[in-house]
Amino acid sequence: MRYNLMLAWHGLRRFPRSTVLAVLTVAMGLAATMTTLALLHQLTADPLPGRSSHLYLAWVDTVHAKPQQNQSLNEITVENYHRIKLGDARELLHDHRAAWQAAMASVFTELTGDGEQPRHARDYVLATTGEFMPLLGVSLRSGRGWTPAEDAAHTPLVVIDSEMAQHLYGTTDVLGRDLKLGHGVFRIIGVSVPFRPQPHFYELAAFGFGDRRRDEAFVPLSALLDAGVDLAGSDGCDEDAPKQKTLFGTDAIHCASLSYWVDLPDRRQAADFLAYLQHYAENQTSLAGYGKPAHAELTGVGTWLSKQNVVPDNVRLNAWLAGSFLLLCMANVAGLLAARFLRRGAEIGVRRALGAPRRAIFQQHVFEASMICLIGGALALPLTLFGLWTLRLQDSGFTDLARLDPAMFAALFLLALVVGVVTGWLPAWRASRVEPGLQVKSA
Repeated sequence: MRYNLMLAWHGLRRFPRSTVLAVLTVAMGLAATMTTLALLHQLTADPLPGRSSHLYLAWVDTVHAKPQQNQSLNEITVENYHRIKLGDARELLHDHRAAWQAAMASVFTELTGDGEQPRHARDYVLATTGEFMPLLGVSLRSGRGWTPAEDAAHTPLVVIDSEMAQHLYGTTDVLGRDLKLGHGVFRIIGVSVPFRPQPHFYELAAFGFGDRRRDEAFVPLSALLDAGVDLAGSDGCDEDAPKQKTLFGTDAIHCASLSYWVDLPDRRQAADFLAYLQHYAENQTSLAGYGKPAHAELTGVGTWLSKQNVVPDNVRLNAWLAGSFLLLCMANVAGLLAARFLRRGAEIGVRRALGAPRRAIFQQHVFEASMICLIGGALALPLTLFGLWTLRLQDSGFTDLARLDPAMFAALFLLALVVGVVTGWLPAWRASRVEPGLQVKSA
């Protein structure tokens, strides 16, 4: 094997122009493929590994309105994020049929620190209920979350993440300090580690991907509503709801504006919770006359992301196009290798006449093809990093996720090796079938 490796290396140096051309072709094909696959890998990754498999979005349709189609006649899609009304959320929280559960809505609002010259920021805040931390796996650096009793008492408390604390107060030692939200003053009782699931599966109405747009603080839902902060967004409102005071205001009582997530560790508990939800929907006698069947759904994280088409279609299309480009590059490299190997027919004939078995000839040329692709793989790494950098320059809401992780780095070289074997197999097989007598005579 060592002798065949040495011959393969020598073969590369004998034809430098075709070697460079083959290496560049492989590098460009691999770089284009890895750039798109790295982005697709990040977009389709599990947002909460080990936890999202037993998280479900619970939904019951209790809006006092006639059924509406998601796709209207003018092809405008009506938003449906399976949100529920505040009253339903309170009923479900009171019954507490899941291991952990929380109602939530991501709100874009102004945050103001304390002191004589307080700093300001406008960012996302998650209005939620007490069990959001164990439900979503939010980690604390210091302090605590709020209790159900404090939730019920509308106590103005807040858990702020360390980066926002640093921005507003210049330190993360902020326990006991005040944070103004709306017209309310909230006491900071906890500092969390920045929470960045990708995508933000639990609140797709606010945003999907992106590190710059995430929840910077967590606030009791009831206290935030008391402070006059609007939830700003709903899937629909009761037809008999009071008239809104503002054009874009959301009445949490009469509008479906809250996502309701539950933790159900196994399928039996999920089935029991769905039966409970369906029973809850069937008991909504106030829906009579709106032509709505009792409707409840329980949707897992993966199914939910698929329903919402979280991964853009153009990313999948680009991955297919890049894969096709790689196949084209492989075909070109296979042609180059076949031409190189056939030019060495006399040399191969002499080796065969001197007793070299076909297996050794085949091995030598597969090694040569694999070396070309491995060198191409090494060159593809900086090209891939350059491609990911150019993707991050685009502001498409998700392109800042385009990064090469260690798993994809290993996959790049594995792919390069596979490409080398695949492209070199046929030319190497043909070279090994050379008849030594004819080639020696022609030489």
